[in-house]
Amino acid sequence: MGAHGTGAQRLLDSDGDDGGGGDCCCCDVRALFWDILPGILGALAAIAIMVPLLYWPYQWSSDNGKYPEYSVAVAGFSGLDPDRDLAPARGALDPTFDLTVRIKEPRRWSTACVERGTTAAVSYRSAPLARGPVPGFCGRNENATEVRSVMAWGTAVPVPRFARDRLAEELRRGEAAVDVTLTAPARYCVNCRQMVIECKARLGHGEASPPCAVRYDLPTLPDDPTQRTPARRMLRSQQ
Repeated sequence: MGAHGTGAQRLLDSDGDDGGGGDCCCCDVRALFWDILPGILGALAAIAIMVPLLYWPYQWSSDNGKYPEYSVAVAGFSGLDPDRDLAPARGALDPTFDLTVRIKEPRRWSTACVERGTTAAVSYRSAPLARGPVPGFCGRNENATEVRSVMAWGTAVPVPRFARDRLAEELRRGEAAVDVTLTAPARYCVNCRQMVIECKARLGHGEASPPCAVRYDLPTLPDDPTQRTPARRMLRSQQ
């Protein structure tokens, strides 16, 4: 009876030891988790910071070497009939041009725009013919955008005799072309630049011009000080 009691006591003691070992194992797992938790959180924070930093350079690198293309087409015109309007007896012209302005944006993450307030000026061999406003619009996302029915007109425009004769001759041959210049509004501030787009568009075909030349000039201050609009005021008016 004593031997039996001693064996039972040993079994109970053995079970008690196993239970204590299990609790220690759970404590070790909890301790390990709390030890590595700061490292896990730090790695997640680093990923959250690095992804945007690496994503934006990747976007811009995909657009490197690509530039927007501007073009202009003369969809229609009037007031330039070779036998009537350009006759030697006529001293002045009243031309009208229906223009289509187009932006081809090959970049995915950039945007090219024609600003609101841009002016289109049509000339022939440096002789001014017509002017008109261009509505603001943008091209984006590897796509082409255009605005039609951009009207430019002139009233009683004096054109030199040699220019009228040459234009009449080229119109009869179907080879006439005019210069179309799109000039963005001037902003008078430090380091401001004025975008100027120069195009060569054919008459009588309605086809788009070759890619236009784009340059950025320092704006010229108008003679009238009241017309000198600060850049800040113009930016607010465009919002």
